[in-house]
Amino acid sequence: MEGGARSKDDRPSKRVDETENFNVRLVTSLSEMSLLFEWGVAEGFNLGVYDAESFFRQDATGFYLAELDGVPIGCLGAVKYGDDLAAINFYIIKPPFRGKGYGYRMWKEVIEKVSDRNLVLESVAAQRSNYEKWGFKRSSQTTQFRGVGRNDGNSVSYAGNHVKLISVDKVSFEDLCAFDRKVFGAPRPAFLKSWIRQPGMVGLVAVDSLINIDGNHQNSEHTIVGYGCIRLCYEGYQSATFSRRIGPIFAESSAVGSQLFTALVATVPPGIPFYIHVINANEKAMRIVREFGLDSQFQTTYMFTKFDRGVQQNMIYGLTNIEIGW
Repeated sequence: MEGGARSKDDRPSKRVDETENFNVRLVTSLSEMSLLFEWGVAEGFNLGVYDAESFFRQDATGFYLAELDGVPIGCLGAVKYGDDLAAINFYIIKPPFRGKGYGYRMWKEVIEKVSDRNLVLESVAAQRSNYEKWGFKRSSQTTQFRGVGRNDGNSVSYAGNHVKLISVDKVSFEDLCAFDRKVFGAPRPAFLKSWIRQPGMVGLVAVDSLINIDGNHQNSEHTIVGYGCIRLCYEGYQSATFSRRIGPIFAESSAVGSQLFTALVATVPPGIPFYIHVINANEKAMRIVREFGLDSQFQTTYMFTKFDRGVQQNMIYGLTNIEIGW
């Protein structure tokens, strides 16, 4: 199986020798989270350089290690949001231990712990049928696009003079969380606080310019109409350079989404790759990345177990991260 966005493990099997000292336990520290990310990068995931802490802040009891004789051999994430949602991710078994049933046993133990929740994940086409056997249903298709930073001034349409972009630290965090929850469909303040403060993160908020913003003070009529972020990410295993990943871009209109996208791309140095995941069903978002000339790389399928949660897909112009539930 491959899922929770591009993870690596063996296919379901029950061939684990019950006499072996096999154990599945919680990840208990950021240093252990870093191990999961090291494995993910080795598998080719271009993860955010500082994503581990943000993931851990969202759910400190959401990641698991599989151990054999006390040595970590695999991992799986089940990151919880609110009372009824969990995002499955980081399904990895180290190569020497694949095909022996360890992935199946780890998966079974972890999924049973969160089976009362609506489980969501991203799967490549080859693994969808495997997840369907566990009760997952197909929903939206998403595409990863790749571009390269340049200085030729290429851009897409803007929202107009009535919308201004300001730094994410200039708006009320409570207002930002409220806007994020409206689009994402679940609360994630701990994650968001860590996310926007990552080293090297550029976060921009689209606001109505008719609202007076003076220093750190905003009046009571302040309204957020969109926000977007771009961060450092790994470009291949042991690469000496970092690429960039855009996410999220949440916006009330395609014009605002375009303005945020253009501003974020403008921060990418010439020659440096950048990536964004877009929901195929959002035709306006797809048009923006195509107008900019980005190349499509691969597609995944968003899947769920209980219900297709209330995500405002028409407001998502770039996913936050496919590893953590959009």
